Amino acid sequence: MSIKNLVKTILDIEVSTEDILKLHENPQKYTNSEEDAEKLKELFLLMDLADRQEVDEDGNY
Repeated sequence: MSIKNLVKTILDIEVSTEDILKLHENPQKYTNSEEDAEKLKELFLLMDLADRQEVDEDGNY
């Protein structure tokens, strides 16, 4: 499934790129509203926190 489709399915937000790194760096540029950009920022924050938690639990830093 494409990045665009996943974001649409999960958050009901349309994005104009398939490049997740660009989307992470500048969600305002690839969404239709500031509200949508904020939702994406929160999703990326959750992903980052989950990644850190996984590292902490494994004991690998």
